[in-house]
Amino acid sequence: MIYTELTGDDYLNALRAEGELFIAAAMRAGFDAAVPSCPEWDVGDLVFHTGRVHRWFHGMLSTGGEDPKTRPKITRPEADAELPAWYSDGLELIRSYLSAVGDNDAVWTFTGGDVGRWPKRRQAQEVLMHRFDAELAAGAITNSDPALCADGIDEAFGVFLPNKTSETPLPGSVHLHCTDTHGEWMLTPNEGKFVVTREHGKGDVALRGPAQLLLLVVMRRVSLDDALQSGAELFGSREALDALIELTRF
Repeated sequence: MIYTELTGDDYLNALRAEGELFIAAAMRAGFDAAVPSCPEWDVGDLVFHTGRVHRWFHGMLSTGGEDPKTRPKITRPEADAELPAWYSDGLELIRSYLSAVGDNDAVWTFTGGDVGRWPKRRQAQEVLMHRFDAELAAGAITNSDPALCADGIDEAFGVFLPNKTSETPLPGSVHLHCTDTHGEWMLTPNEGKFVVTREHGKGDVALRGPAQLLLLVVMRRVSLDDALQSGAELFGSREALDALIELTRF
């Protein structure tokens, strides 16, 4: 099996669990702490951003894509001490809303419309990544579910990367292979973009390792060099992989 799709319930469970881990890590770090993976932000900015994403998605989903300029502005609490409760309220707002949406129900999305599984996935993956950011600010990243991390790679490659283009031709194909769960992808250059397929294959370069470590590399939270020191394996010339990572500035 190349890849295991998660269900809406999987995402909703992850959304709650990762949201709780996120705000706990933010509180450990302190809201004035710098976020190494988002150097323009401190932890308070990170919490406000993530809570605003929850509220923005709720507003767009509940109105079927109403122009956000017509909606009330989402404002940051006056005191950082209010951020944990404010964040938790937004987390529960979107989680409760999505729990009433069927996985196959037609919904608004910023890609032009999809089904209910899509925003459940997007919200869970948003929080997972920012949980990693908060933990980096607090000191160290803890482990997450490998299947959820593999799903994050799949979302990055299937939703965001196909819309990215490179000003220079990409120098080769890339194969990623999770070693602790199902998850393999071939990325083949085609006219400045990558064609992404879920399959075992032989790329010009291959990266193997635990799903969380590969996700952190793809999403630029851990450098490729650090990942290799942490147990990932690289086969072939890294030129194409470096080019891919440069494209994942989502």
